[in-house]
Amino acid sequence: MKRRHFITMASAGVLLTGCAHTRRSTALDPERARPGIRLQRSLPAVLPGGAQVLPQEQLVLLPGESAAGMLVPVPFLAGAIAGAMDRSEAASEAAQLVSIDPYALAQQAWQGSALLSEAADALLLQPFAFLQACVDDRYRIALVHQLSRGDWTGRYTVHLRSSYDSASFHRVTPELLQTLLTEMREGSAVLRGLVERAARGDLRGNTTRVDVGSLHLVGNRAAGLVAPTLLLARGAELIEEDAEKVLVRIDGDPSQPASAGGLFFGVHRLRKDQLHTFRPAQSTS
Repeated sequence: MKRRHFITMASAGVLLTGCAHTRRSTALDPERARPGIRLQRSLPAVLPGGAQVLPQEQLVLLPGESAAGMLVPVPFLAGAIAGAMDRSEAASEAAQLVSIDPYALAQQAWQGSALLSEAADALLLQPFAFLQACVDDRYRIALVHQLSRGDWTGRYTVHLRSSYDSASFHRVTPELLQTLLTEMREGSAVLRGLVERAARGDLRGNTTRVDVGSLHLVGNRAAGLVAPTLLLARGAELIEEDAEKVLVRIDGDPSQPASAGGLFFGVHRLRKDQLHTFRPAQSTS
């Protein structure tokens, strides 16, 4: 039976959203990976609802949602994209932020890999990052390597250790940029390792299912009302677990807003201190 994942109000056990267009996240078949992997500076055709892309960059901004259901713009976005302000300090600092290039970091991380290929039938790898505005007035960053060919898509996500308050995104400092660069460089290396292991058939997981909750997965209120700490990815496949982190595979609908589970799809590497819920899967009935 096809597994389905739902966003639920855990405290009341009430079903909020059943994802009618849930995409199943499946392991990479080594045969599919045989032609190799080709890096491309582009973004997936399907992004979470309300996502705002910085022009010519591999950064996808995920604004919060108000109680009225309106997307709340990322603070610097109007100046950064539209140039609406003659002297926009926010726009200047946004330009500094987008100097962080997930594609260039992926190029560096993948140097020397036997999987790199220019073959026409190679898997397409799109490296990018989600910057998610969260309910606690902080931004959390997820670095992604998305693979695709034909009707198969695999998404591998590393959730970066640091989060940043909104004021930091108004006044980007060299220290913030260095932290972000360091963590993205480390995350790119981790993602290469995950994809290479997947290509060997080493990330197939097991029968263990868990319920997972994190502000890194859902950081804002669903429909502006339901606290994100009540929203879980239910029945996720536990691939690996150690004392510090978990590796899980989650089904999901990548077209949904982030507050409705739009980041769920794919394999996620999360530190345990980034989780507010991690438990054996419980029945949704």
